[in-house]
Amino acid sequence: MSGGGESLQKALDEAVAPSDVIKADAPFARSKAEEFGEGAAAIVVPQAVKVGAFSRKDVGAAYRTAKKMLSAAYLDRVTLLGGKPAAFARLLDPEQRKDLLKNLDHKNQKKNSRGEVASFAKGQAELVGDVIKVQGKMSAKPRKGDDGGPELRVTYEYRFVYAVRKPGTGLIARVMAYDKGAYDFWRDAPGGSLRHWWMGSDDRWQAGVECEPDDGFIWPTYPGAAPTGVQPSGPVQDAYAYGKSTDEDCSSVGDI
Repeated sequence: MSGGGESLQKALDEAVAPSDVIKADAPFARSKAEEFGEGAAAIVVPQAVKVGAFSRKDVGAAYRTAKKMLSAAYLDRVTLLGGKPAAFARLLDPEQRKDLLKNLDHKNQKKNSRGEVASFAKGQAELVGDVIKVQGKMSAKPRKGDDGGPELRVTYEYRFVYAVRKPGTGLIARVMAYDKGAYDFWRDAPGGSLRHWWMGSDDRWQAGVECEPDDGFIWPTYPGAAPTGVQPSGPVQDAYAYGKSTDEDCSSVGDI
């Protein structure tokens, strides 16, 4: 078949291909995430201005720290593939770091800290390509600490969309991780170094995954694959609707 004929055949094949098939060479095609930014560059640090008792320089430093922590929690390849979240741990306050590492992959799920970062269950997912889609925002506001001293709170709300392949197959799925939370910044004494503390998440969930994993890892659901765990159910929700949790009842979601 000539080159022109091959192009025609390719167009015909694509025209009859199932619309829900995700292709490795364009894993975000036909997805709302296609318009998102890519990787750490999409975690945009706002222009810093003076906030309360904190200078523009302080606020800028706080934003940059927040970006590093979000990147380490959701974009670090070692962590995503089930490895030790060393990149995230390094950025934590020493006390939080100790607790995170002490309880990493703990058998008691009430103590297990694996879910504090995004990690796919080993043997369940391979990242497709080098692109992770990201969209969100962060902002800063003043507050009083428990001791009455000034603190700076950086709040964030982000979506991370991954394309993953079921190992040993051609099955590809998109998975979304949503996180809304905050970091607090303060000084122990005037002129001292700026410290920070991760306040945790007000709302955090994943879509396109099995329900209620018992190990803190993300277990993707793949179209056409036999279910291996508790599956989402109930009315279909929009995973792209800001501020709306999708996992209160492990709800089904529309296209990711």
